[in-house]
Amino acid sequence: MEQKNQRLCPWWLGYILLNPIRKLVHNPDKILDSHVKSGMNVMDFGCAMGYFSLPLARIVGITGNVYCIDIQDKMLDKLQKRANKAGVGQIIKPRLIGKTYNIGELKNKIDFAMLFAVVHEVPDKETLFTDLFYMLKSGGKILFAEPKGHVSPEEFEKSLQAAKSAGFGVSKDKPMPKGLSALLLK
Repeated sequence: MEQKNQRLCPWWLGYILLNPIRKLVHNPDKILDSHVKSGMNVMDFGCAMGYFSLPLARIVGITGNVYCIDIQDKMLDKLQKRANKAGVGQIIKPRLIGKTYNIGELKNKIDFAMLFAVVHEVPDKETLFTDLFYMLKSGGKILFAEPKGHVSPEEFEKSLQAAKSAGFGVSKDKPMPKGLSALLLK
């Protein structure tokens, strides 16, 4: 996957994304509860500083893994510091696109993946969804959500089409009642 990106979130914005008030709108426990269980291998693609990564690590526990994928070293460094402080550092597996992100090591290994407000930043959506299909286990799921207003419904639909072309089905259940979201199924 290429590193170039036309709409990349600046690293310093990661601090704003960690604001505890955000839980009023995006409560990780409510969002993840029905999808993630202890012992799972999960992926937080576009993890930034770990708003969802740390709750994922708490849920999967010491028998699970959270593969945290980002394009920026600064985001991953801050995530690892936060994870260590929270006591889940051994569960978090940071991967830098272009350096330590290797889809081969994750073939058919991922039970659940998060694509939260990140697909619009990826220049090659087809490759993203093809790679994710390769990494997900049969029966695996992806929670795919984009920020309404920042991403148009038409752009979201184009991304859904790329996911379908890669082999994903789309659940009739909408994972988040507000905004642009879908549950992708392998």
